[in-house]
Amino acid sequence: MKMFMLLGDMTNEESSLADKVAYKQRIAFATMRNAVPDWQPPNDWDTLSDEVKMERLTKLTEV
Repeated sequence: MKMFMLLGDMTNEESSLADKVAYKQRIAFATMRNAVPDWQPPNDWDTLSDEVKMERLTKLTEV
């Protein structure tokens, strides 16, 4: 997951924040569903701003 997110950072430099969040979200959520079949996104995910979502998704690459 970390490698794909970093690859996306390099290839999506001109993309909007919303596009970058969508890319990282697809990777993170698919990885979590693969590891934990009953996994669900956080309850408040849809109400968060793109900036907060990006911060949380970026933290996943630091783990």
